[in-house]
Parts: sequence; C-alpha cells; structure tokens
Amino acid sequence: MNLDAQQIKILKDEQGMKVRLNGETLPVDKVALAFPQSDPDRYVGLLDADGHEIGLIENPDKLDKESQDLLDRALREIYFVPTILEIRSVTSRGTSSQWEVVTDDGDRSFKIPDRDALNGSEAPALTITDESGKRYLIPDYWTMAREDREAIRDLLPDKVVRSRARRGARIR
Repeated sequence: MNLDAQQIKILKDEQGMKVRLNGETLPVDKVALAFPQSDPDRYVGLLDADGHEIGLIENPDKLDKESQDLLDRALREIYFVPTILEIRSVTSRGTSSQWEVVTDDGDRSFKIPDRDALNGSEAPALTITDESGKRYLIPDYWTMAREDREAIRDLLPDKVVRSRARRGARIR
C-alpha cells in the first residue's frame, strides 16, 4: 500500500517506532529503502515485526519535520557504514572475535561470529558485518598500518590476500 507522506505521522516511544495512519497507530519494526542504489530518497518501506510491508512512503521529504527526523535516524542506523581507520585490538574467542576499532564515526566495539563476517568480494576492500548486522568498511586492507593488518591477517578472505599480487606494489 502506498502511503501519502502528508497523511501519516511517524512516532517513537519506549516501545519503538510507530506510524499513525487513518487514525490507527501501528508498530514499525524496520524501515527499508526500496531502491537504495538507484533512487534512495524516493521510496521508503515500513515493515512490521514479521517483515510484512505496512506501506511504502513515496517522497518521504514531504513528511512533517519530526517524522522526517525519526525516519532519517532509523535509515542512518541501517545504511550508514562507518569506515575503520584503526584497529586497536582483535581478540579471538573460539570462532568469534571481539574488535576494538576507531572509525570515521568514533570508537567502536563489536563482535563478529566467525571469519565469514569479513567480505572480501570487492578486494582489497573489506566489509565486516558484526553479529547484530551492522557493517563496517576497510576501503583498502593493504594501505592500513602493518599492526592493523596483522591484527586481522588470520581472518582475511583469500580474495583479499590475492589482491596484493594484482596490485603489483610491494607493501610493508
């Protein structure tokens, strides 16, 4: 169902986000950009706890200011990917590991379930997904300080290791 941005209100209380439409207030479990790559500002989906669509907001910029702010905050939590600038420590615990890092958005501490949480499909860039689903980016593993590289060397996807040979440069 398409939702008219001028006819709804997004609210937040201690139980979470809600949307008021047609005099009814419904809980919103998640928000999602319908076209995050091609048209990220045009359509935003509101989903219930079962992942079913409550509705699709076309042109969320037409929401009232308070609703826009709440929606923007929720989208930022989901789609903002901090860049890791420094790795302070990585402590292995079985297959999981605890990370302490400095990002472009401040200090962060997170846990990853296993080495599969490191995605090297865009090598030498790495995307790390923590156990809560939050993503972090290392734009180029090979340009990091040696200590930072060594902290995660045993977790690296093979594609990142192989990317060094393709670079043709010697990195120390």
